[in-house]
Amino acid sequence: MKNNTAHGHNDYQQNVFDNPEMFVEKFDGPERDVWQKPDEVIKLFNLHDGAVVVDIGAGTGYFTVRLAERLKNGKIFALEQAPKMALYLQDRASKAGFNNVNVRVTGSDGSLGLQEQADLIFSVDVYHHLQDRINYFTKVSQNLKPGGILVVIDRTEGKVEGQPMGHRVPPEKVKEEMKQAGFELVQELDFLLPIQYYLAFKRSA
Repeated sequence: MKNNTAHGHNDYQQNVFDNPEMFVEKFDGPERDVWQKPDEVIKLFNLHDGAVVVDIGAGTGYFTVRLAERLKNGKIFALEQAPKMALYLQDRASKAGFNNVNVRVTGSDGSLGLQEQADLIFSVDVYHHLQDRINYFTKVSQNLKPGGILVVIDRTEGKVEGQPMGHRVPPEKVKEEMKQAGFELVQELDFLLPIQYYLAFKRSA
């Protein structure tokens, strides 16, 4: 199957994200809270305290640490393809005393390597980076509990903030690809986040 990202983009991504310190201010600075609205997003997730959550492309841990703080009896699997980014996040979680965070380095094929299924799997500004997305999420679906939710949050096509326009994926394409991967749309919000869309899916019956 043809890759869904530009040739060479994934290699570039890996090289850049091998320097996590470069992204701390950008990913975790207080100005991000204004447009990312983490409290509102996490509220939408509607998680119980013992929930199992998978954060695909967790980066420096912007959402991971917030979820770890809220889900005292839950488990958060923070997945990263860049080993040095994963090491940074593991160190951050350890220093904060979050025993409910499990950081893992994963490949690019959707095989998450988890031994249990999740109540929620989500990605934030990651979808446009992924290659062969239909196959990727077909495999990811195996890690979702019956009734579990998969959320894709990514940059809107019409905004200038963030990635170059050619690296973005419009929500209609996401919905089309996720349908082919075995999901159906259950919620769509385009007003909550000023430069992102929010799409929630469940596995098709």
